[in-house]
Amino acid sequence: MNSKICLFKVLFSFLVFNSSLNVKAQGSFTPNCDPTGNWILFANYDGGNLNIVVDQNIPNLKIGICTYEPVNVTFSGPFVNSVTEVLYAGFNSAQNNNNCGFAINTSSFTGINTSILTVNVVPPVTIISPPNPNYFNLTNGNNTGIVCLASCNVDANQGGCNTVDQVLAYFQSQFGGVLRGLNVQYPCWLSGTNYTVSAQTGNCCGACVPNAVTVNQTICNDQFPYSWNGLSITSAGSQSVTLTNAAGCDSVVTLDLAVSQNLIGTDIQSACGSFTWLDGNTYTSSTNTPVYTIVGGNVNGCDSIVNLNLTINQSSSSSIAVASCGPFYAPNGQTYTESSSFSYVIPNANGCDSTIAVNLTISPTPTAAFSSSPTLLEFGMTEIQMLDQSVGQISSWNWTYTTANGSTQTSTLQNPLFTIPTNTSGNQTFQLAVSNAQGCSSEITSILNIVEDAALYIPNTFSPDGNAFNNVFKVAGRNIDLNQFELTIYNRWGEIIFISQDPNIGWDGTIANKGLAPIGTYTYQVVYRFVNASESETLTGHLNLIR
Repeated sequence: MNSKICLFKVLFSFLVFNSSLNVKAQGSFTPNCDPTGNWILFANYDGGNLNIVVDQNIPNLKIGICTYEPVNVTFSGPFVNSVTEVLYAGFNSAQNNNNCGFAINTSSFTGINTSILTVNVVPPVTIISPPNPNYFNLTNGNNTGIVCLASCNVDANQGGCNTVDQVLAYFQSQFGGVLRGLNVQYPCWLSGTNYTVSAQTGNCCGACVPNAVTVNQTICNDQFPYSWNGLSITSAGSQSVTLTNAAGCDSVVTLDLAVSQNLIGTDIQSACGSFTWLDGNTYTSSTNTPVYTIVGGNVNGCDSIVNLNLTINQSSSSSIAVASCGPFYAPNGQTYTESSSFSYVIPNANGCDSTIAVNLTISPTPTAAFSSSPTLLEFGMTEIQMLDQSVGQISSWNWTYTTANGSTQTSTLQNPLFTIPTNTSGNQTFQLAVSNAQGCSSEITSILNIVEDAALYIPNTFSPDGNAFNNVFKVAGRNIDLNQFELTIYNRWGEIIFISQDPNIGWDGTIANKGLAPIGTYTYQVVYRFVNASESETLTGHLNLIR
Protein backbone atom coordinates (compact mmCIF):
# COMPACT_ATOMS: atom_id res chain seq x y z
CA MET A 1 0.00 0.00 0.00
CA ASN A 2 2.97 2.38 0.64
CA SER A 3 3.83 2.74 -3.06
CA LYS A 4 0.22 3.71 -3.76
CA ILE A 5 0.37 6.40 -1.05
CA CYS A 6 3.61 7.92 -2.39
CA LEU A 7 2.36 8.06 -5.92
CA PHE A 8 -0.91 9.49 -4.75
CA LYS A 9 0.92 12.28 -2.87
CA VAL A 10 2.66 13.33 -6.07
CA LEU A 11 -0.65 13.47 -7.82
CA PHE A 12 -2.21 15.38 -4.97
CA SER A 13 0.59 18.00 -4.98
CA PHE A 14 -0.05 18.59 -8.64
CA LEU A 15 -3.79 18.97 -8.39
CA VAL A 16 -4.41 20.62 -5.05
CA PHE A 17 -3.60 24.07 -6.40
CA ASN A 18 -6.11 23.81 -9.24
CA SER A 19 -8.26 26.79 -8.34
CA SER A 20 -10.77 26.04 -11.07
CA LEU A 21 -12.40 23.19 -9.11
CA ASN A 22 -16.11 23.73 -8.53
CA VAL A 23 -16.59 22.19 -5.08
CA LYS A 24 -19.07 22.27 -2.25
CA ALA A 25 -18.96 21.19 1.38
CA GLN A 26 -19.72 17.62 2.29
CA GLY A 27 -22.76 16.67 4.30
CA SER A 28 -23.95 13.33 5.63
CA PHE A 29 -24.48 10.87 2.78
CA THR A 30 -26.28 7.56 2.43
CA PRO A 31 -26.33 5.94 -1.04
CA ASN A 32 -29.82 5.34 -2.31
CA CYS A 33 -30.08 2.60 -4.96
CA ASP A 34 -33.36 2.49 -6.86
CA PRO A 35 -34.18 -0.83 -8.63
CA THR A 36 -35.93 1.22 -11.32
CA GLY A 37 -32.83 3.34 -12.02
CA ASN A 38 -30.82 3.29 -15.22
CA TRP A 39 -27.15 3.40 -14.18
CA ILE A 40 -24.89 1.06 -12.19
CA LEU A 41 -21.46 1.71 -10.65
CA PHE A 42 -18.72 -0.91 -10.08
CA ALA A 43 -15.84 0.32 -7.88
CA ASN A 44 -12.76 -1.07 -6.09
CA TYR A 45 -9.13 -0.23 -5.32
CA ASP A 46 -7.05 -2.92 -7.04
CA GLY A 47 -8.84 -3.31 -10.36
CA GLY A 48 -8.51 -6.85 -11.78
CA ASN A 49 -10.68 -8.82 -14.20
CA LEU A 50 -14.23 -7.49 -14.06
CA ASN A 51 -16.82 -9.63 -15.92
CA ILE A 52 -20.10 -7.75 -16.37
CA VAL A 53 -23.00 -9.88 -17.67
CA VAL A 54 -25.92 -7.84 -19.03
CA ASP A 55 -28.75 -10.27 -18.37
CA GLN A 56 -31.62 -7.74 -18.26
CA ASN A 57 -33.01 -5.50 -20.99
CA ILE A 58 -32.85 -2.14 -19.19
CA PRO A 59 -33.67 0.95 -21.33
CA ASN A 60 -30.83 3.48 -21.60
CA LEU A 61 -28.56 1.39 -19.34
CA LYS A 62 -25.34 3.17 -18.33
CA ILE A 63 -22.40 1.56 -16.50
CA GLY A 64 -19.70 3.35 -14.49
CA ILE A 65 -16.33 1.88 -13.35
CA CYS A 66 -13.94 3.45 -10.80
CA THR A 67 -10.52 1.95 -9.80
CA TYR A 68 -7.03 3.00 -8.71
CA GLU A 69 -5.16 0.23 -10.54
CA PRO A 70 -5.92 -1.03 -14.07
CA VAL A 71 -9.08 -2.97 -14.69
CA ASN A 72 -9.72 -5.45 -17.51
CA VAL A 73 -13.47 -5.21 -18.20
CA THR A 74 -15.30 -7.84 -20.27
CA PHE A 75 -18.94 -7.27 -21.23
CA SER A 76 -21.20 -10.15 -22.23
CA GLY A 77 -24.78 -11.33 -21.95
CA PRO A 78 -27.90 -11.40 -24.13
CA PHE A 79 -28.64 -7.67 -23.68
CA VAL A 80 -25.12 -6.24 -23.90
CA ASN A 81 -26.24 -4.13 -26.87
CA SER A 82 -28.76 -2.34 -24.65
CA VAL A 83 -25.87 -0.53 -22.88
CA THR A 84 -25.83 3.07 -24.15
CA GLU A 85 -22.79 4.43 -22.26
CA VAL A 86 -19.73 3.12 -20.39
CA LEU A 87 -17.67 5.60 -18.34
CA TYR A 88 -14.38 4.86 -16.57
CA ALA A 89 -13.14 7.41 -13.98
CA GLY A 90 -10.11 6.70 -11.77
CA PHE A 91 -6.35 6.70 -11.52
CA ASN A 92 -5.98 3.99 -14.22
CA SER A 93 -2.32 3.14 -13.83
CA ALA A 94 -0.24 0.18 -12.71
CA GLN A 95 2.33 2.52 -11.06
CA ASN A 96 4.51 -0.46 -10.05
CA ASN A 97 1.73 -1.58 -7.74
CA ASN A 98 -0.29 -4.04 -9.89
CA ASN A 99 -1.74 -6.21 -7.12
CA CYS A 100 -4.00 -8.20 -9.45
CA GLY A 101 -1.10 -9.65 -11.41
CA PHE A 102 -2.05 -9.11 -15.02
CA ALA A 103 0.34 -7.27 -17.26
CA ILE A 104 -1.44 -4.19 -18.52
CA ASN A 105 -0.48 -0.58 -17.91
CA THR A 106 -3.91 0.85 -18.44
CA SER A 107 -7.47 -0.41 -18.34
CA SER A 108 -9.02 -2.39 -21.21
CA PHE A 109 -12.64 -2.83 -22.25
CA THR A 110 -13.97 -5.60 -24.51
CA GLY A 111 -17.39 -6.79 -25.60
CA ILE A 112 -18.91 -3.35 -26.27
CA ASN A 113 -18.92 -0.82 -29.07
CA THR A 114 -16.01 1.54 -28.35
CA SER A 115 -18.08 4.47 -29.54
CA ILE A 116 -20.04 4.41 -26.24
CA LEU A 117 -16.87 4.23 -24.07
CA THR A 118 -15.33 7.23 -22.26
CA VAL A 119 -12.17 7.01 -20.12
CA ASN A 120 -11.60 10.03 -17.80
CA VAL A 121 -8.39 9.77 -15.76
CA VAL A 122 -8.61 11.59 -12.42
CA PRO A 123 -11.53 13.90 -13.32
CA PRO A 124 -12.27 16.77 -10.82
CA VAL A 125 -14.38 16.16 -7.69
CA THR A 126 -17.42 18.29 -6.87
CA ILE A 127 -17.66 17.50 -3.09
CA ILE A 128 -14.95 18.39 -0.51
CA SER A 129 -14.26 15.82 2.23
CA PRO A 130 -13.11 16.90 5.74
CA PRO A 131 -9.42 16.62 6.84
CA ASN A 132 -8.14 13.37 8.24
CA PRO A 133 -5.19 13.99 10.63
CA ASN A 134 -4.55 10.27 10.97
CA TYR A 135 -3.37 9.87 7.36
CA PHE A 136 -0.47 12.25 6.56
CA ASN A 137 -2.84 15.21 6.84
CA LEU A 138 -4.61 14.15 3.67
CA THR A 139 -8.30 14.69 3.52
CA ASN A 140 -10.61 11.84 4.44
CA GLY A 141 -11.58 11.70 0.80
CA ASN A 142 -9.36 12.63 -2.15
CA ASN A 143 -10.31 16.21 -2.97
CA THR A 144 -7.95 16.53 -5.96
CA GLY A 145 -9.81 14.23 -8.37
CA ILE A 146 -11.70 10.99 -8.78
CA VAL A 147 -9.13 8.19 -8.29
CA CYS A 148 -10.83 5.18 -6.65
CA LEU A 149 -13.55 3.96 -4.30
CA ALA A 150 -13.16 1.09 -1.82
CA SER A 151 -15.55 1.86 1.06
CA CYS A 152 -19.04 3.19 1.69
CA ASN A 153 -18.12 4.62 5.11
CA VAL A 154 -17.56 8.39 4.69
CA ASP A 155 -16.09 8.59 8.22
CA ALA A 156 -13.43 5.90 7.66
CA ASN A 157 -9.90 6.39 6.38
CA GLN A 158 -10.19 6.02 2.60
CA GLY A 159 -6.51 5.12 2.08
CA GLY A 160 -6.10 7.68 -0.69
CA CYS A 161 -9.43 6.88 -2.40
CA ASN A 162 -12.45 9.14 -2.67
CA THR A 163 -15.46 8.95 -0.43
CA VAL A 164 -18.53 7.28 -1.80
CA ASP A 165 -20.40 10.60 -2.03
CA GLN A 166 -17.56 12.14 -4.05
CA VAL A 167 -17.62 9.30 -6.60
CA LEU A 168 -21.40 9.03 -6.84
CA ALA A 169 -21.73 12.79 -7.26
CA TYR A 170 -19.29 12.67 -10.17
CA PHE A 171 -21.02 9.83 -12.01
CA GLN A 172 -24.45 11.33 -11.31
CA SER A 173 -23.29 14.56 -12.95
CA GLN A 174 -22.12 12.59 -15.98
CA PHE A 175 -25.00 10.12 -16.34
CA GLY A 176 -28.05 11.93 -15.00
CA GLY A 177 -30.91 9.52 -14.45
CA VAL A 178 -31.15 7.41 -11.30
CA LEU A 179 -28.62 5.14 -9.56
CA ARG A 180 -29.82 1.54 -9.93
CA GLY A 181 -27.10 -0.35 -8.07
CA LEU A 182 -23.67 0.21 -6.46
CA ASN A 183 -21.09 -2.58 -6.09
CA VAL A 184 -18.09 -1.67 -3.93
CA GLN A 185 -15.28 -3.99 -2.77
CA TYR A 186 -11.65 -3.64 -1.77
CA PRO A 187 -9.71 -6.58 -3.31
CA CYS A 188 -9.30 -7.51 -6.99
CA TRP A 189 -12.11 -8.51 -9.19
CA LEU A 190 -11.47 -12.16 -10.15
CA SER A 191 -11.61 -13.84 -13.57
CA GLY A 192 -13.90 -16.60 -12.34
CA THR A 193 -16.60 -14.26 -10.97
CA ASN A 194 -19.46 -12.95 -13.12
CA TYR A 195 -21.30 -9.82 -12.02
CA THR A 196 -24.78 -9.83 -13.49
CA VAL A 197 -26.76 -6.66 -13.97
CA SER A 198 -29.77 -8.33 -12.34
CA ALA A 199 -27.78 -8.99 -9.13
CA GLN A 200 -26.94 -5.26 -8.74
CA THR A 201 -30.58 -4.12 -8.70
CA GLY A 202 -31.10 -2.13 -5.51
CA ASN A 203 -27.70 -3.24 -4.16
CA CYS A 204 -25.94 -0.48 -2.23
CA CYS A 205 -22.47 -0.90 -0.76
CA GLY A 206 -22.58 -4.62 -0.04
CA ALA A 207 -26.13 -4.81 1.29
CA CYS A 208 -27.37 -8.41 0.99
CA VAL A 209 -28.92 -9.31 -2.30
CA PRO A 210 -30.35 -12.83 -2.18
CA ASN A 211 -29.42 -14.88 -5.21
CA ALA A 212 -30.64 -18.12 -6.73
CA VAL A 213 -28.50 -20.86 -8.22
CA THR A 214 -29.59 -23.96 -10.14
CA VAL A 215 -27.36 -27.03 -10.18
CA ASN A 216 -27.89 -29.75 -12.79
CA GLN A 217 -26.76 -33.20 -11.70
CA THR A 218 -27.08 -36.67 -13.23
CA ILE A 219 -26.57 -39.79 -11.11
CA CYS A 220 -26.84 -43.52 -11.72
CA ASN A 221 -30.06 -45.27 -10.74
CA ASP A 222 -28.20 -47.38 -8.17
CA GLN A 223 -26.94 -44.29 -6.28
CA PHE A 224 -30.20 -43.67 -4.39
CA PRO A 225 -30.66 -42.45 -1.74
CA TYR A 226 -28.58 -39.45 -2.88
CA SER A 227 -27.26 -37.11 -0.20
CA TRP A 228 -27.09 -33.38 -1.03
CA ASN A 229 -26.73 -30.43 1.37
CA GLY A 230 -28.31 -32.40 4.20
CA LEU A 231 -31.13 -33.77 2.06
CA SER A 232 -31.64 -37.48 1.34
CA ILE A 233 -33.13 -37.69 -2.16
CA THR A 234 -34.77 -40.90 -3.38
CA SER A 235 -35.95 -39.95 -6.89
CA ALA A 236 -35.24 -37.65 -9.80
CA GLY A 237 -36.64 -34.10 -9.75
CA SER A 238 -35.93 -30.68 -8.21
CA GLN A 239 -34.98 -29.95 -4.60
CA SER A 240 -34.09 -26.54 -3.09
CA VAL A 241 -32.15 -25.42 0.00
CA THR A 242 -31.27 -21.96 1.36
CA LEU A 243 -27.55 -21.45 1.96
CA THR A 244 -25.30 -18.49 2.77
CA ASN A 245 -23.29 -17.11 -0.13
CA ALA A 246 -19.77 -15.60 0.00
CA ALA A 247 -21.23 -12.17 0.82
CA GLY A 248 -23.13 -13.60 3.79
CA CYS A 249 -26.47 -13.32 2.03
CA ASP A 250 -29.11 -15.94 1.45
CA SER A 251 -28.59 -18.10 -1.61
CA VAL A 252 -31.40 -20.37 -2.77
CA VAL A 253 -29.80 -23.36 -4.46
CA THR A 254 -31.97 -25.68 -6.55
CA LEU A 255 -30.81 -29.13 -7.56
CA ASP A 256 -32.26 -30.50 -10.81
CA LEU A 257 -31.50 -34.17 -10.45
CA ALA A 258 -31.64 -36.56 -13.43
CA VAL A 259 -31.13 -40.30 -13.37
CA SER A 260 -29.07 -42.27 -15.88
CA GLN A 261 -30.28 -45.84 -16.13
CA ASN A 262 -27.80 -48.67 -16.14
CA LEU A 263 -27.54 -49.39 -19.85
CA ILE A 264 -28.79 -52.84 -20.81
CA GLY A 265 -27.71 -53.87 -24.30
CA THR A 266 -27.33 -57.00 -26.38
CA ASP A 267 -24.06 -58.02 -27.98
CA ILE A 268 -24.97 -60.03 -31.08
CA GLN A 269 -22.08 -62.22 -32.19
CA SER A 270 -21.50 -65.15 -34.52
CA ALA A 271 -18.39 -67.32 -34.72
CA CYS A 272 -17.07 -70.53 -36.19
CA GLY A 273 -16.47 -73.33 -33.66
CA SER A 274 -15.90 -71.20 -30.53
CA PHE A 275 -16.03 -67.62 -29.20
CA THR A 276 -14.31 -65.93 -26.23
CA TRP A 277 -16.42 -63.09 -24.76
CA LEU A 278 -15.90 -60.09 -22.46
CA ASP A 279 -16.36 -62.28 -19.39
CA GLY A 280 -13.28 -64.34 -20.36
CA ASN A 281 -15.29 -67.49 -21.04
CA THR A 282 -15.02 -69.46 -24.28
CA TYR A 283 -18.33 -70.72 -25.68
CA THR A 284 -18.58 -73.62 -28.14
CA SER A 285 -22.33 -73.63 -28.72
CA SER A 286 -24.99 -71.00 -29.41
CA THR A 287 -26.33 -69.21 -26.33
CA ASN A 288 -28.21 -66.08 -25.23
CA THR A 289 -27.86 -66.36 -21.44
CA PRO A 290 -24.43 -64.85 -20.52
CA VAL A 291 -24.59 -61.40 -18.87
CA TYR A 292 -21.65 -59.08 -18.14
CA THR A 293 -21.46 -55.75 -16.26
CA ILE A 294 -19.12 -53.04 -17.55
CA VAL A 295 -18.46 -50.82 -14.52
CA GLY A 296 -18.89 -47.13 -15.42
CA GLY A 297 -19.48 -48.09 -19.03
CA ASN A 298 -22.14 -45.60 -20.19
CA VAL A 299 -21.67 -41.93 -21.07
CA ASN A 300 -22.60 -40.82 -17.54
CA GLY A 301 -20.23 -43.25 -15.88
CA CYS A 302 -22.97 -45.65 -14.82
CA ASP A 303 -22.69 -49.41 -15.17
CA SER A 304 -23.59 -51.04 -18.49
CA ILE A 305 -25.17 -54.49 -18.43
CA VAL A 306 -24.55 -56.47 -21.61
CA ASN A 307 -26.30 -59.66 -22.69
CA LEU A 308 -24.55 -62.00 -25.16
CA ASN A 309 -26.59 -63.38 -28.07
CA LEU A 310 -24.17 -65.84 -29.64
CA THR A 311 -24.55 -68.08 -32.67
CA ILE A 312 -21.87 -70.75 -33.13
CA ASN A 313 -21.57 -72.09 -36.68
CA GLN A 314 -19.66 -75.25 -37.55
CA SER A 315 -17.21 -76.06 -40.31
CA SER A 316 -18.30 -78.59 -42.94
CA SER A 317 -16.78 -81.13 -45.34
CA SER A 318 -17.87 -82.99 -48.46
CA SER A 319 -16.43 -85.05 -51.33
CA ILE A 320 -17.14 -84.85 -55.05
CA ALA A 321 -16.11 -86.74 -58.19
CA VAL A 322 -15.04 -84.58 -61.12
CA ALA A 323 -14.46 -85.68 -64.71
CA SER A 324 -12.50 -83.28 -66.88
CA CYS A 325 -11.53 -83.26 -70.52
CA GLY A 326 -7.97 -82.04 -70.45
CA PRO A 327 -6.47 -79.82 -67.72
CA PHE A 328 -8.69 -79.01 -64.70
CA TYR A 329 -8.55 -75.57 -63.11
CA ALA A 330 -9.47 -76.15 -59.45
CA PRO A 331 -11.07 -73.51 -57.16
CA ASN A 332 -7.92 -73.60 -55.04
CA GLY A 333 -6.02 -71.98 -57.92
CA GLN A 334 -4.13 -75.11 -58.94
CA THR A 335 -4.15 -76.62 -62.45
CA TYR A 336 -4.21 -80.44 -62.66
CA THR A 337 -3.17 -82.27 -65.86
CA GLU A 338 -3.45 -85.83 -64.53
CA SER A 339 -6.11 -87.74 -62.61
CA SER A 340 -5.60 -87.28 -58.87
CA SER A 341 -7.24 -86.71 -55.50
CA PHE A 342 -6.90 -83.44 -53.62
CA SER A 343 -8.83 -81.13 -51.28
CA TYR A 344 -9.34 -77.42 -50.87
CA VAL A 345 -11.10 -75.12 -48.39
CA ILE A 346 -13.76 -72.53 -49.20
CA PRO A 347 -16.24 -70.63 -46.96
CA ASN A 348 -19.56 -72.39 -46.48
CA ALA A 349 -22.96 -70.66 -46.23
CA ASN A 350 -22.25 -69.65 -42.61
CA GLY A 351 -18.82 -68.25 -43.44
CA CYS A 352 -16.97 -71.15 -41.80
CA ASP A 353 -14.43 -73.44 -43.49
CA SER A 354 -15.84 -76.00 -45.89
CA THR A 355 -13.34 -78.71 -46.88
CA ILE A 356 -14.01 -80.19 -50.33
CA ALA A 357 -12.35 -83.53 -51.20
CA VAL A 358 -12.08 -84.03 -54.96
CA ASN A 359 -11.62 -87.33 -56.84
CA LEU A 360 -10.47 -86.04 -60.24
CA THR A 361 -10.46 -88.04 -63.46
CA ILE A 362 -8.82 -86.36 -66.46
CA SER A 363 -9.54 -87.72 -69.93
CA PRO A 364 -7.47 -86.76 -72.98
CA THR A 365 -9.07 -84.23 -75.28
CA PRO A 366 -8.99 -85.05 -79.01
CA THR A 367 -7.84 -82.46 -81.51
CA ALA A 368 -10.02 -82.05 -84.58
CA ALA A 369 -8.16 -81.59 -87.90
CA PHE A 370 -8.78 -82.37 -91.56
CA SER A 371 -7.66 -81.64 -95.09
CA SER A 372 -9.40 -82.09 -98.42
CA SER A 373 -8.88 -83.55 -101.83
CA PRO A 374 -8.53 -81.47 -103.83
CA THR A 375 -7.13 -78.77 -101.54
CA LEU A 376 -8.37 -76.03 -103.90
CA LEU A 377 -11.88 -75.81 -105.32
CA GLU A 378 -12.35 -74.43 -108.75
CA PHE A 379 -15.52 -73.21 -110.30
CA GLY A 380 -17.42 -76.13 -111.85
CA MET A 381 -16.05 -78.90 -109.59
CA THR A 382 -18.78 -81.34 -108.47
CA GLU A 383 -17.37 -83.04 -105.36
CA ILE A 384 -14.74 -82.88 -102.65
CA GLN A 385 -13.30 -85.61 -100.39
CA MET A 386 -12.75 -84.61 -96.72
CA LEU A 387 -9.77 -86.36 -95.08
CA ASP A 388 -9.79 -86.71 -91.25
CA GLN A 389 -6.46 -85.87 -89.60
CA SER A 390 -7.71 -85.62 -86.00
CA VAL A 391 -5.45 -86.61 -83.12
CA GLY A 392 -6.65 -88.83 -80.25
CA GLN A 393 -8.94 -91.82 -79.69
CA ILE A 394 -11.86 -90.65 -81.83
CA SER A 395 -15.19 -92.44 -81.51
CA SER A 396 -17.45 -90.16 -83.56
CA TRP A 397 -17.19 -87.65 -86.42
CA ASN A 398 -19.79 -84.97 -87.24
CA TRP A 399 -19.25 -83.08 -90.51
CA THR A 400 -21.18 -80.05 -91.75
CA TYR A 401 -20.71 -78.56 -95.21
CA THR A 402 -22.34 -75.11 -95.67
CA THR A 403 -22.36 -73.34 -99.06
CA ALA A 404 -22.28 -69.60 -99.59
CA ASN A 405 -26.07 -69.55 -100.18
CA GLY A 406 -26.74 -71.37 -96.88
CA SER A 407 -27.48 -74.93 -98.02
CA THR A 408 -25.96 -77.67 -95.82
CA GLN A 409 -24.83 -81.29 -96.03
CA THR A 410 -23.86 -83.46 -93.04
CA SER A 411 -22.07 -86.76 -92.50
CA THR A 412 -20.90 -88.98 -89.64
CA LEU A 413 -18.31 -90.82 -91.74
CA GLN A 414 -14.66 -90.41 -90.93
CA ASN A 415 -13.76 -89.33 -94.49
CA PRO A 416 -16.98 -88.25 -96.24
CA LEU A 417 -17.41 -87.24 -99.88
CA PHE A 418 -19.51 -84.08 -100.32
CA THR A 419 -21.27 -83.06 -103.53
CA ILE A 420 -20.71 -79.48 -104.66
CA PRO A 421 -23.91 -77.96 -106.07
CA THR A 422 -23.84 -76.87 -109.67
CA ASN A 423 -22.52 -73.36 -110.34
CA THR A 424 -21.51 -72.95 -106.70
CA SER A 425 -19.22 -70.00 -105.88
CA GLY A 426 -18.19 -68.00 -102.83
CA ASN A 427 -17.15 -69.27 -99.38
CA GLN A 428 -17.62 -73.00 -98.75
CA THR A 429 -17.47 -73.77 -95.01
CA PHE A 430 -16.45 -77.22 -93.78
CA GLN A 431 -16.78 -77.96 -90.05
CA LEU A 432 -15.68 -81.08 -88.17
CA ALA A 433 -16.60 -81.96 -84.56
CA VAL A 434 -14.98 -85.07 -83.08
CA SER A 435 -15.44 -86.77 -79.70
CA ASN A 436 -13.96 -89.72 -77.82
CA ALA A 437 -15.56 -92.39 -75.67
CA GLN A 438 -15.18 -90.24 -72.53
CA GLY A 439 -17.31 -87.47 -74.09
CA CYS A 440 -14.44 -85.10 -74.73
CA SER A 441 -14.77 -83.19 -77.97
CA SER A 442 -13.03 -80.80 -80.33
CA GLU A 443 -14.18 -78.73 -83.28
CA ILE A 444 -12.46 -77.10 -86.29
CA THR A 445 -13.56 -75.16 -89.36
CA SER A 446 -11.96 -74.51 -92.76
CA ILE A 447 -13.18 -72.24 -95.52
CA LEU A 448 -12.62 -72.70 -99.27
CA ASN A 449 -13.58 -69.91 -101.57
CA ILE A 450 -14.75 -70.63 -105.13
CA VAL A 451 -14.55 -67.81 -107.62
CA GLU A 452 -14.50 -68.16 -111.37
CA ASP A 453 -10.83 -68.45 -112.33
CA ALA A 454 -9.86 -67.99 -108.66
CA ALA A 455 -9.53 -70.20 -105.60
CA LEU A 456 -8.64 -69.92 -101.88
CA TYR A 457 -7.77 -72.63 -99.37
CA ILE A 458 -7.18 -72.12 -95.63
CA PRO A 459 -5.94 -75.22 -93.76
CA ASN A 460 -6.98 -75.88 -90.17
CA THR A 461 -3.95 -77.78 -88.88
CA PHE A 462 -0.18 -77.75 -89.29
CA SER A 463 2.70 -79.51 -87.57
CA PRO A 464 5.97 -77.53 -87.56
CA ASP A 465 8.04 -80.51 -86.46
CA GLY A 466 10.74 -80.26 -89.12
CA ASN A 467 9.78 -83.40 -91.07
CA ALA A 468 9.43 -81.47 -94.35
CA PHE A 469 5.64 -81.84 -94.39
CA ASN A 470 3.04 -79.31 -93.29
CA ASN A 471 5.59 -77.21 -91.38
CA VAL A 472 4.09 -73.80 -92.23
CA PHE A 473 0.55 -72.49 -91.89
CA LYS A 474 -0.27 -70.37 -94.95
CA VAL A 475 -3.13 -69.54 -97.29
CA ALA A 476 -3.13 -71.22 -100.72
CA GLY A 477 -5.07 -70.11 -103.77
CA ARG A 478 -5.16 -68.80 -107.29
CA ASN A 479 -5.57 -65.25 -108.61
CA ILE A 480 -5.13 -63.64 -105.13
CA ASP A 481 -4.38 -59.91 -105.37
CA LEU A 482 -0.94 -59.64 -103.74
CA ASN A 483 -1.58 -56.00 -102.84
CA GLN A 484 -4.76 -56.82 -100.92
CA PHE A 485 -3.74 -59.64 -98.61
CA GLU A 486 -3.03 -59.92 -94.88
CA LEU A 487 -2.79 -62.95 -92.59
CA THR A 488 -2.92 -62.37 -88.80
CA ILE A 489 -2.47 -65.04 -86.08
CA TYR A 490 -3.75 -64.52 -82.48
CA ASN A 491 -3.04 -66.55 -79.33
CA ARG A 492 -5.72 -67.67 -76.88
CA TRP A 493 -5.65 -64.26 -75.12
CA GLY A 494 -6.26 -62.31 -78.32
CA GLU A 495 -2.66 -61.12 -78.65
CA ILE A 496 -1.19 -60.79 -82.17
CA ILE A 497 1.78 -63.16 -82.56
CA PHE A 498 2.23 -63.16 -86.38
CA ILE A 499 1.35 -60.97 -89.41
CA SER A 500 2.08 -61.62 -93.11
CA GLN A 501 1.07 -59.56 -96.15
CA ASP A 502 2.35 -62.10 -98.66
CA PRO A 503 0.34 -65.29 -99.39
CA ASN A 504 3.62 -67.11 -99.96
CA ILE A 505 4.88 -66.35 -96.43
CA GLY A 506 3.14 -68.25 -93.64
CA TRP A 507 3.54 -68.87 -89.92
CA ASP A 508 6.25 -71.36 -88.94
CA GLY A 509 4.92 -71.92 -85.38
CA THR A 510 7.36 -69.61 -83.59
CA ILE A 511 6.83 -66.37 -81.66
CA ALA A 512 9.28 -63.52 -82.10
CA ASN A 513 11.76 -63.30 -79.20
CA LYS A 514 9.99 -66.21 -77.43
CA GLY A 515 10.78 -69.31 -79.45
CA LEU A 516 8.39 -72.17 -80.24
CA ALA A 517 4.70 -71.54 -79.79
CA PRO A 518 2.99 -74.09 -77.50
CA ILE A 519 0.74 -76.81 -78.91
CA GLY A 520 -2.89 -75.69 -78.99
CA THR A 521 -5.60 -73.86 -80.87
CA TYR A 522 -4.99 -70.42 -82.39
CA THR A 523 -7.20 -67.92 -84.21
CA TYR A 524 -6.50 -66.65 -87.73
CA GLN A 525 -7.87 -63.73 -89.72
CA VAL A 526 -7.40 -63.48 -93.48
CA VAL A 527 -8.14 -60.31 -95.40
CA TYR A 528 -7.93 -60.92 -99.21
CA ARG A 529 -9.25 -59.92 -102.63
CA PHE A 530 -9.22 -61.87 -105.88
CA VAL A 531 -7.86 -60.05 -108.88
CA ASN A 532 -11.21 -60.24 -110.65
CA ALA A 533 -13.22 -59.12 -107.58
CA SER A 534 -14.22 -55.57 -106.67
CA GLU A 535 -14.12 -55.85 -102.85
CA SER A 536 -11.98 -57.45 -100.18
CA GLU A 537 -13.21 -60.30 -98.00
CA THR A 538 -12.38 -61.13 -94.36
CA LEU A 539 -12.32 -64.69 -93.03
CA THR A 540 -11.82 -65.72 -89.38
CA GLY A 541 -11.33 -69.21 -88.01
CA HIS A 542 -9.31 -71.54 -85.78
CA LEU A 543 -6.23 -73.64 -86.50
CA ASN A 544 -4.47 -76.39 -84.58
CA LEU A 545 -0.73 -76.43 -83.96
CA ILE A 546 0.47 -79.99 -83.36
CA ARG A 547 3.98 -81.42 -83.18
